[in-house]
Amino acid sequence: MKRTITPFGNGLVRLRLIGEDDLETTLSWRNRDEVRIWFKTSSLLSLEQHRTWYQRYAEKDDDFLFIVEFNGKPIGQASVYGINWESGSAEIGRFLVAPGEEGKGYISQACGELVRYCFDSFGLSYLFLEVMESNEKAIRAYLRNGFTEETRYDGLIRMNRSLNHANNKRGYDA
Repeated sequence: MKRTITPFGNGLVRLRLIGEDDLETTLSWRNRDEVRIWFKTSSLLSLEQHRTWYQRYAEKDDDFLFIVEFNGKPIGQASVYGINWESGSAEIGRFLVAPGEEGKGYISQACGELVRYCFDSFGLSYLFLEVMESNEKAIRAYLRNGFTEETRYDGLIRMNRSLNHANNKRGYDA
């Protein structure tokens, strides 16, 4: 069963758990041609498929998808998943930005807040992500948030961030 998480943020962005009434919005963000190319599974998803995913997601306690808000308006999403509570590790990703909100730094800020939350509130010590080698904007945002390259394979870069490599007191670039 999914645990309750109080919304969190840094004064610029706020992250809250996705709700069922967010599904149509997040699906419209995810199904855009210019967004789907960055996902491993880039096919269009139906609302029924998205609802089925959400029903399974709602029962998991190792997968948390957050809506990123700016001034109370949903402007993107960010996620931590595959959490191994015993080893203190997880993958982050599923970053999306709403149309018209690109290039404003919101998702980079959300990434930093998610990293902080994972370390401080979940007690995790190791985070990783996978990004396509050609996704230069995302790679720059991850580097700004303290991630380092671990390995490359099949056109992907695996990056990681651990508590041992925190760059500053808050653990990310504010």
